[in-house]
Amino acid sequence: MTDTLVGMLSQATDMSSHTVTAKCDDIWNACQPDDCFQPLSPDPRERIRDLLSPKLALTYKNRQQISDLSSTIPESGVIFVTATFDNLFEGTQALVHNLHTVVYPKVKNMTLVIFDIGLTPEQREKTKKACMCHFIVFPFELFPGFFKERGCNAWKPLIVMASMLKANKLVVYQDASISYKDTVLELLDRGYRLGLQLWGANWMYNIPVATSKGMFDYMGDKPCAYLKYPQIQSGVMVFKKASFIVRTILEPWAKCGFEKDCFCPLTREDSVDCTDKKIEIHMCHRSDQSALSLIVSKLFTSERYRYHMPDSESENGRYVVINRDQGEAGYFDNILAGL
Repeated sequence: MTDTLVGMLSQATDMSSHTVTAKCDDIWNACQPDDCFQPLSPDPRERIRDLLSPKLALTYKNRQQISDLSSTIPESGVIFVTATFDNLFEGTQALVHNLHTVVYPKVKNMTLVIFDIGLTPEQREKTKKACMCHFIVFPFELFPGFFKERGCNAWKPLIVMASMLKANKLVVYQDASISYKDTVLELLDRGYRLGLQLWGANWMYNIPVATSKGMFDYMGDKPCAYLKYPQIQSGVMVFKKASFIVRTILEPWAKCGFEKDCFCPLTREDSVDCTDKKIEIHMCHRSDQSALSLIVSKLFTSERYRYHMPDSESENGRYVVINRDQGEAGYFDNILAGL
């Protein structure tokens, strides 16, 4: 594992590094603390050992639950996976329309998997009939009660892991705010060549501002070690089917998802909206986004930028457009009317 990490970080990159020099007088953005008594280790062996430690290791029961979740997913080269509920129904139609028209004609040997995490019965039937996808109702009854909290998103790393069990090359997660461009094949190629692609904008707030103290405590980390890292957005991600990626990123992420004290130590009401600027750390919590940001920042430290998607500074990027207000009310009806 260590040799793999060292090899990845020694490769040439077309991405520009981002050096953080700002002092932490303004705690909102990435900043350089004056002192941190428990920084991230410069030794890649130590960082990997920490990510593979028992506290972040899936139990036999955890693995069985993920395996059961993947049992009906067909094996495919590339799996695009998402989840939806009633309030995202129009956004999901816009996403699926984009996938049908832009991605399906270009990407061979692919499967779209949609997990239902709260559609109405009518929405569920329309989606199943019109999506041209593999549709799964997420079995909340088989998981801890906090999985039902929508603001927690504990299901997200699990559906990525479940998809990875059936993917031969790549798993791509996207939420209802994403539209792919004609350059989607280039994105998939980068993901396969580099191992992963993440949306990492340098203007994003730093990790501790939007991460609860409970998650740091569970991980055994100190917030000061992460002040210089912007939080990663988890609305679109590409992961390669590779042991290193699964063991050091996806399994720790999923294990955190199984543990309320790690993933959702705050109730949804306590998780303040992170869109408003904060003046202290731990003032809001982004669950899936926070956990993934901690894990990949620990793994790659200051070299994390290598695995950001190009042009992440703009929500109209090289490969995708992020539009949280996108929606298309009649796409599924139009498909069903033509059947």
